[in-house]
Amino acid sequence: MKIRKCNRGFTLVELIIVIAIMAILAGLMAPGLIRYINKARKARDKAAAEAIGKSLQAAYTSDEELTEFIDYATSTYGNNMEANPSDNKYYRVLGYANVPTGSHAKYAMDFHVINTALPSDLNKADLAVLIKSYIDTELVPLKFEKDNVLDEWIICADKNQNIYIFVGAGMNDNRYFISKDGINDMGHGRQCYMIWPEVDPRYDALGTPNDAR
Repeated sequence: MKIRKCNRGFTLVELIIVIAIMAILAGLMAPGLIRYINKARKARDKAAAEAIGKSLQAAYTSDEELTEFIDYATSTYGNNMEANPSDNKYYRVLGYANVPTGSHAKYAMDFHVINTALPSDLNKADLAVLIKSYIDTELVPLKFEKDNVLDEWIICADKNQNIYIFVGAGMNDNRYFISKDGINDMGHGRQCYMIWPEVDPRYDALGTPNDAR
């Protein structure tokens, strides 16, 4: 007796059901995957911040020009400053590095020293190069970032010359301070987040960079 082979394929209804099931499973898995990716990105940025902070803190005691700049910046506060960092409620911004808008991988990050009405023996351009020389190997674009909200490394010091690393945005040559609650000074109002030597709990609580303000 001749056996007939059945070559019948899937029906359209069966294919739709399979696709629907796959879409549901993907939807259930996506939030967990996104949380995992963002947690890994934050961990990588924290590790980079630690390397930057430790490098600069060590350089403060060994590089005379850097020591002079940090001492000057934490004791002299520029013109028209409303805040008084001597009460230890503020961190003095030394400089910042921004990620250019666009394809981040194609551009090197620039480091900017904040305008502090420096004396003639401290040259701004040289200081930017000097500071970047200590952090260049770690000064890479943030992984957990959002343009214009979380796209800048911000390097600060307190009145005792201790180094602090923040992430945030909106810095320029007139942003002299970040307050203890992480708010940028001079009415800018944008939140910055310390990630070294301590991590701001609000940073850890961010699910995605879109949650930052």
